[in-house]
Amino acid sequence: MYFFSEEERKYLLKKLIPSSRESGIAEELRGWNWHCSELSPPHDILLPVWEISDRYCETGRDTYLRHVQKVSVPASEEMVAGRIYHQAMAELYPTAKRLIYKEGMNICAQLSDILMGRLDDALVEAAEQLSQAKCSSYENIGKSVSDNLRKLWSFEVSRIVSSIFSYLSKYKYLSDDSLINHALPFVVEHKLDGKYLGLSRNLSADAINMGGMLICDLKTGQQRDFHRLSATGYALVYESLYEVPINIGCTVYLSFPKNHPTPHIERDFFIISDEVRQWFIEERDSKQDLIFYERDPGRCPNPGSCRYREFCFQQ
Repeated sequence: MYFFSEEERKYLLKKLIPSSRESGIAEELRGWNWHCSELSPPHDILLPVWEISDRYCETGRDTYLRHVQKVSVPASEEMVAGRIYHQAMAELYPTAKRLIYKEGMNICAQLSDILMGRLDDALVEAAEQLSQAKCSSYENIGKSVSDNLRKLWSFEVSRIVSSIFSYLSKYKYLSDDSLINHALPFVVEHKLDGKYLGLSRNLSADAINMGGMLICDLKTGQQRDFHRLSATGYALVYESLYEVPINIGCTVYLSFPKNHPTPHIERDFFIISDEVRQWFIEERDSKQDLIFYERDPGRCPNPGSCRYREFCFQQ
């Protein structure tokens, strides 16, 4: 999911990255200025990035119900499935890296078979997660999740092996470490401490492409404009910790078309501009205020499939 096509690389190198340099980012909106600008949080309330970037409830009443009314609702089917796909990939990529570090490059010839042999373990883990979920109809999604996970696992194994052999064929002399950094240049489930920005101290960015310092965030639903807030939040935190500029974000959309042998992956690349940074900070401040002052923002006019819908409209 985090391998870019040649067309996407050209778009990044020839269009998006130069544009981000030309437009520039206001210094006061860089994460490293958390202590002396509007980035400083208004309250001592630490929230996860997903909660700030979640705009499915237009009024933010879900945050009020969670934190003030202490309402707990089960995860949706989509959330459970998405978590399974992400965790499987968070295991697959490091497993490939560990095998090369442990066995050396000679293992690459057997890498595909070894990784595919781990699929059964991933399916067992997925079944356990489904059985533990409080999702009311998890039995109905069990088979589809298993089928989709098989497709995703097989697809990603082929991408991993292809990338590794591409670099092995290009360079005669490669160390194990160099091969991994060329062929698998991203870190999945990268842990970040968001305390400086009023965010959770145990954040996990879905993936960071270390080759281009680009933040990736995985989604399994329909594309929404506020999805860009997730990668933006992680970029601000990364800047606050390491004082390294992060200018580009990427939302990765994963879906599974019926009767299709592979997953469908779309990527939304965007400049982490002043506007989207300001939007994230405004959302953080609004939700912190809502919790601190215990202010009920009222019902959302378009609840859609909100998990809190039933409880919300009972009041």
